[in-house]
This record gives sequence, structure tokens and C-alpha cells, in this order.
Amino acid sequence: MDADNAYKEAIRHGRYSEQVAGLRCKYDHVRTQFEDFITTYYLRPHLEEVVKSKTGGSSGEGLRFYDLGCGTGDGYELLSKMAREARLSQFDTRLIQEDMMDQYKGIDLSVDLLKEAENLFGDYEHVEFCKGDFSNGLPLDENEESYDLYFTSYGTLSHCTNEELEKLFVDMGKHGHNGSLILADFIGRYSYEWQNLWTRNPEEVSYIDYVINYLYSEEERDSVELSSFPLRLMTPAEVFKILESAARKAGVGLKVLRFFDRSLFVGRHIETGTYNDNAQPLRLMVSSLFERGLRTYFPDLKVDYKPREGFDWQNKSLQLLANSWNELVDYTMTLMEHYDSDEELLPYPPQTDVKPLEKAYRVMRQTLEGSKGLYGDIRADLIEAQLGYAIRSLEMNLQQGHGLGHGLVGVIEVVK
Repeated sequence: MDADNAYKEAIRHGRYSEQVAGLRCKYDHVRTQFEDFITTYYLRPHLEEVVKSKTGGSSGEGLRFYDLGCGTGDGYELLSKMAREARLSQFDTRLIQEDMMDQYKGIDLSVDLLKEAENLFGDYEHVEFCKGDFSNGLPLDENEESYDLYFTSYGTLSHCTNEELEKLFVDMGKHGHNGSLILADFIGRYSYEWQNLWTRNPEEVSYIDYVINYLYSEEERDSVELSSFPLRLMTPAEVFKILESAARKAGVGLKVLRFFDRSLFVGRHIETGTYNDNAQPLRLMVSSLFERGLRTYFPDLKVDYKPREGFDWQNKSLQLLANSWNELVDYTMTLMEHYDSDEELLPYPPQTDVKPLEKAYRVMRQTLEGSKGLYGDIRADLIEAQLGYAIRSLEMNLQQGHGLGHGLVGVIEVVK
């Protein structure tokens, strides 16, 4: 019940269930432009195959989704807005049209969150929200049909112990059909946000004592007492071990299609200092890049990465991203200085062996070159947004799904 109390406090605060994007709320710009995009980017190609098999078949069956820990209906919103790759001239890019969805079922322990979900999405015929606890396995009604996607989001599965996770994967493996997908979302063990908790022995520190204080300003955080709850820290190796045991017990295959890290430097706690003495407000600064009409102070956007001794591969990976991030910010500032001087040619980017950075350099130079003569506040409304997307691209291309982000996410296929 500790988690339930924590979410109640967040709801009472007012920013947890806000649907409007902004600089400091649950649906801030990093959530909408960064995190949701990354999740759908890696899920989309696999879900597209499911969509093709359903829409191309003769059965006429619709898509069925089961959202575990649905909260305020986040999974429904994410799935219904998921975009397919499309030509620029096309108007509707949604991968899942309303008439394709046969059922979306969302379960959660929090009655308060479910009420919010009902208010937002309860009018849709194919949407159902109900109270459910998946710590004892997958809650199912008698003769309930299998689902095409068993969906979790934003660390939902880190609420479970290893034993609870194994039972849940056994149930999903048995209940799912051949080709069913599982989106398994955990809290990454080696996120920079909780560098203080890094350990070389996973059994030494299995859980983080998590508090939802990121919705509050620094002054508010110092003056309020908030409930905390445990969340399981995970690496791919730990997940694989659980999946292998669950697959044997279920008598099915649980094939990992990919792991990916999400929010390496823009996670929720990157600025609170609750779990990292070297925290800085990077999430707020990146969110500022997407705020129309607001100019961001670029020096505060740079990552001041502090390595922790004894964690060589973690530091190496995160330092590469930090260096690339900072070099891109520096080059963008140089471009803007020359842009203001009305020089005929903007400076070419420095040489780099990091291919994602090389592309990001090129995109930023082309953005500034092509923006001359456009209307509006070019810096606030165009250049900064493109820099935000370029930073997002760096994170996506330099992560390897090793548990270095706020989120460690696995896309898993049921094989029968």
C-alpha cells in the first residue's frame, strides 16, 4: 500500500494526472517528445507485424491489448496515438485506427488512478478499466481470450519481486497466443539518476526506496514529507534469468526481440539529488527546448558527468553520451553566433568518429541554414526543438539496452 499512498499524494498535488504538456508535470515535454516517442519507436516494428496479421487475415478479429498497471490510461493513450512510418503528404499516420481495436483492458491497484482513467477514456466502448493486482500472477476472467500485447510502462514491473515476475511471465506465456508481444518495463539498475546506489553485486542493492518528489520544486521538496515505496532495479542479465525460468515452467518460448534504455540523462530524478549527489536539472532544460516562445540558456543544458570509481563500463558508455551531447550543444551555440553575424556560410562541424554525433552536427547546420527568412522566433520555436530531437537521437543511437537509463525496456515475443 506504500505505492498507493505515494500515488495518492501525487494526484492531490495536481501535476500527476495533468494531460497538458509543460515544463514540470507528469506529461512534461520530455515525457511526450522524448520518452513516449522512444518507447513507441522500438515497439512499433514488432506491433506492425501483429497489425498486419490481423488486418490482412480473413478472421476479421480486432486487436486486443492488456495494460498492467495502467494508471490513468497511459497505455491506451500511447497505443492509440502510435504513428506508423508515412509519407509527409499523408494526413493520418496512426498505426492503430479505432475500428482495429477490439479491446483495451487496463488494470491497476489504485482506485484514484482508475477514476482518472475512466474520466479520460471510459466513454470508449472497447475500453475497460478495473482494479487488479498482478503480484500474484495475471488477473484473468474465466475463458478470457488471449491478447496481442501485454503492455507495461514506466517501471511498472519493478514493483514486483523476482518470484512475482516469474509467475507473471509464466501466466502471460501460457495465456498469450503464438506471436503475442510483451512490453516489459523496468527501472534500470545503472541509471545516472541513482549513481549513489550503483553496486557490483546486484544482491547487495536489489531495490530503490522510491519517492515521487520530482513533481515538486526544489523549495517544495524540502518542505513536504512524502511516502516512499520499493522498486526493483534490473539489468538485462537479471531479466533473462527470470524469463528462462518462466519459459521452462510455462512450456513456451519467451523470445527477447530487443532491450533498450530510455532516459539516460533526462529521467525523473536527474535533478532532485535524492539518489545522486551530482544531480543537475537536465530534464527541465531539455523540456525547455520544446517550449514554444521560451529561449533556453544553453550552458545549463550541458552534462557535467561525474564518474563513479570502480564502474568502468558504465562510466565509459555514459561519458561517451555526455561528451557527444556537450559537443553538439557547443557546436549549436557556435552556429547561432555566426548566424547572427550574417556570414554567407556557417562553420562546418568538427571532425568526429561518433557517427550519431556526425549526423546531429549536420542536421543542426542544415536547420540554421534553412531557417533564414522564416517567420517567428526562430531560435525558440525551431532551432531549440531540433536540438532537442538531435539530443534524443544521440541517446537512442548510443544506448545499448544495458540498464543505464531510468527505464530498461524489453520487447518479448511469445513463441508456441
